[in-house]
Amino acid sequence: MPVAAPAARALGLSDGEVVEALVQTRPNGDMALLLRGRMLELPRPSPWAEGDKLSLRVQASPSGPWTLQLLPATTALPSLTAPADPGVFFSKVANLLFRPPLAQGVSEMFRPGTLDSILQSLPRPDLQTQWRSMQLSMAQLTPQALSQFVAAGMGAEAWLARGLMPPADDPKQLLRRLMAALARGESDESAEKVSSLQRAVDDLESFQVQAVQAHAQRELLMRMVLPFHDAEPVEIVFRRAPRDGDNPPPLTVNVHSRSDSLGEIWLKTELHGSDRVDLHMWALQADVARQANVRSPELRQQLADAGLAMQSFQIVHGARPVEPGQWRPSGRGMVVDVSA
Repeated sequence: MPVAAPAARALGLSDGEVVEALVQTRPNGDMALLLRGRMLELPRPSPWAEGDKLSLRVQASPSGPWTLQLLPATTALPSLTAPADPGVFFSKVANLLFRPPLAQGVSEMFRPGTLDSILQSLPRPDLQTQWRSMQLSMAQLTPQALSQFVAAGMGAEAWLARGLMPPADDPKQLLRRLMAALARGESDESAEKVSSLQRAVDDLESFQVQAVQAHAQRELLMRMVLPFHDAEPVEIVFRRAPRDGDNPPPLTVNVHSRSDSLGEIWLKTELHGSDRVDLHMWALQADVARQANVRSPELRQQLADAGLAMQSFQIVHGARPVEPGQWRPSGRGMVVDVSA
C-alpha cells in the first residue's frame, strides 16, 4: 500500500517499523485501514474483510510515497489487559478510540439465536446459563432489569477500579470465555466463530476506551447494546456534554431499535435538570409514526406519574439524520499510563 510521505510523517512512521492496523467500514460502505487513529484508503474491492488485523512493515522512500508491506504471518493484536509490547498497545488503543460507533459486531452477535447456536456447539452449560441470565425480555422489561444490565455493561474494569466486585453478567467477559473455549478447536468453523466474537469484543472495548476519553474531556459517554431473547438487540447511548458556564447540559439518551413489527426506530430523550424531558422520535414506518402521535397523551401521563414533565415530543416519519454534534475525541487527556 502506498502512503504519501507527509501522511507517513504525520502518523509517526519510521523505516523498517512493523505496525498493526485494523480493516474498518466507512459510513458510505467503503473499506478503509485504521492506523494510529487515521483512516487510509484501501483498494476496491478490498481483499480484506471488516475486522481483519494486519501486520505491516513500513518502507521509506527518499522520493515518492512510502509503502506498507503486508507481512505473511499476521497476528492478532494483544488484549488491552495484557499488552505484550507498548508500541502495539498504543496502536490498539488508538484503533479502539477512533473506531466508528456502528456496533455492528456486537449487535450481530447479540441477535436472538446467534450466540445460542455457538454455545450449543460447546459442552459448556455454565456459559449457556450465564448468557440466558444476561438476556432481557422486551415483553417484560423492568427498570430493575435494565439497571442491572447497565451496571454489568460498564465492564469489570470499572468496578475493580472502585475496589468493588464486578457483576457476574459482564458481556465482554462472557465473550472472552467463549473465545477461549472455541480457540481450543482446530476446525475452520471454530476460527470463523472466534473472528466474529473478536469483532464483538472490539466493539465493547471501543465503548470503554471512548468512555474513558470522554471523561478526560469532562463529558459523559456510555454506549451499550442490550440483548433480548424475544427481540432484536437495542443500541443505547448515554451522553452529556461538558458544562458551559453555570448552565448544566442536559443528559441525552439515544435509543436505536429494529423489529419486524415496528421497523427501525430512533428515540432521543433529553433530561433537563431532574424532572423535565424533551423527546424526539424517528420511525421508518408511517403507521408507527401515526400511532406515536395518537398515543403521545398517554406517554405524557405515564411520565407525569413518574414525576417527569414532558416539555415536547417531536415525531418524524423517516430516518434520523446524522447530527453535527456527534462525539469526537479531542487532545485533552489523551495519555495512557501502561505502568498503572
